Amino acid sequence: MTTYDKWSCLERAQSILSKGGDSLLRYACLELRFCMEAITYEKLNAYSGYVPTKVFKKWQPNHALKMLLQFEPHADEEFSLCISPEPELAKPTGNWTTIGEHRAFKLSWLNKNYNRLGSYLHMPQNSNSFDEDVEDSSKIRKELQEIATELVRILDGDISSMTLATRVQFKCQACDQISVVHESVLRETHHATCIYPECGAEYHVIEEDRGNWQFKMKAICFKCPNCGTNNWLESHKLDIGTKFKCRSCAEMYQIISGEWRYEQESKIKTIS
Repeated sequence: MTTYDKWSCLERAQSILSKGGDSLLRYACLELRFCMEAITYEKLNAYSGYVPTKVFKKWQPNHALKMLLQFEPHADEEFSLCISPEPELAKPTGNWTTIGEHRAFKLSWLNKNYNRLGSYLHMPQNSNSFDEDVEDSSKIRKELQEIATELVRILDGDISSMTLATRVQFKCQACDQISVVHESVLRETHHATCIYPECGAEYHVIEEDRGNWQFKMKAICFKCPNCGTNNWLESHKLDIGTKFKCRSCAEMYQIISGEWRYEQESKIKTIS
């Protein structure tokens, strides 16, 4: 299991914020981003046994946390883990002992602040230096201190990486690779996404019997005008400018406009 030195990143950032000049703030931004990455990737370690390392390496932290929520829907929530003697199965005595506390940032917080830190790593327009505007530098320093304070609170938790997940694996119809999703996520959302960043195919999921899941890829049928072959295009790829080719005659096409239409429900086809 990989160990991530979260505290060292945070301590270097704190040192810069307390002692460094404005021109060093960009380095504090880097260290804070490293700390966020370390926290997120450490959580993913709990899934390293069945999610390939090559997948983790392609994920940015915000995408990684989004995917983590597919494995563990409460990964960005805070909780205390307690145990109690249980003389009979499922009948605890009520004498609870706390063995750890899980602290986490929400996906929305990570998206906002990770991107904000990244924006400070670029040279401001119409400026020759990072610390040219003292007022802006003071504002940035305050924002970085607030982020650092939140990261300290999170790192003070006892539980950083664990899972009690009931996992469901499925073979992606688009890329033929094995993906994984938490069973409770399927029951709550009836939705799953391929974990491979270069794919990202989306699925509508139905539980036909208890624990028997059917994954239907979200896609539309396109009939090639050139040869008449039916082609399926994944819904998440439907965007102006998207290019694709017919699987039979290899004729290339490009989406140049979008429109809505309706069909009799009995005639709507799905991928099985």
